[in-house]
Amino acid sequence: MLYSKNMDIDDRGGRGHRPLHLFFVLPATIVVMAVSIFPAIYAIYLSFTNRRLMWLGTMRFLGLENYSRMFNDSLFLHSLRLQFTFMAFAIPIELIIGFLVALLFLKDFPLSRLLRSLLMLPVYVLPVVSGLTWRLMFQPEYGMLGKLFKQISLGPAAWLADMRFAFVAVVLQDVWRMWPFMFMVLYAGLTSIPSEYLEAAHLDGANSFQRLFWVIIPLIKPVIVTALLLRLIDALRIFSEVYVMTYGGPSNATMLLPLYIHRRAFEFGEIGYGSALGVFLMIVSLLITYQLIKRSMRGELV
Repeated sequence: MLYSKNMDIDDRGGRGHRPLHLFFVLPATIVVMAVSIFPAIYAIYLSFTNRRLMWLGTMRFLGLENYSRMFNDSLFLHSLRLQFTFMAFAIPIELIIGFLVALLFLKDFPLSRLLRSLLMLPVYVLPVVSGLTWRLMFQPEYGMLGKLFKQISLGPAAWLADMRFAFVAVVLQDVWRMWPFMFMVLYAGLTSIPSEYLEAAHLDGANSFQRLFWVIIPLIKPVIVTALLLRLIDALRIFSEVYVMTYGGPSNATMLLPLYIHRRAFEFGEIGYGSALGVFLMIVSLLITYQLIKRSMRGELV
């Protein structure tokens, strides 16, 4: 009764309880400000300075010098190309595998619930553990995949030491770990489709492929866009697994953008320049998110 009375007061335009509502929201707002908004603002501020990690001298304001420097940095441009190449290969593969497996599990079969649960296990593996596991698997002497590829003469004996295959190994690791995430999101979307739509399409004479492309995919388009957004944002910040697997090598063949930012900021001690690179990565992620949402609302995606 007390809650209903308060709601009635708010509906009539009363303002007596709004300060109480703000009081309950205030702790969460402070936490968000402390762990998200303030570090971002401070990183933007540092990106305009010459701040170094172990330097006690006077910090100078450089303006846009760090930002102009990055476009003349060949290793930065190389890592940026690798980052987008990684996303262009890994995410579509994960989406296709997750979607096909989700379609497979739409029909119940023996042990389907158990298998559905087991398929989700790679998602819960820590990135560091996943990277270390795949590094050991690719070890040419005692690794499972290393021995297999050596016996069948598929590629070099040591994939992670070869410039051509190390990047492929990083993509394979990411696909193994993250396709179940796509499966989980897409399966939830598929199970929410009303059966009446599929039955109506079947009665109209639509075959399986027609129902897939003209009924199922358009209905779960928002789910697909959401899955893509989450994976794109996550892929832009991939770090731990690649750091453990290859440390960006060999010869920078797997030097993705987050690894390069880490190297500049904490190995070379260039906090100002590293912050500028981090701000650039944040802007790229925001632009990609904006474009995906805008095109989704216009119906241009999928």
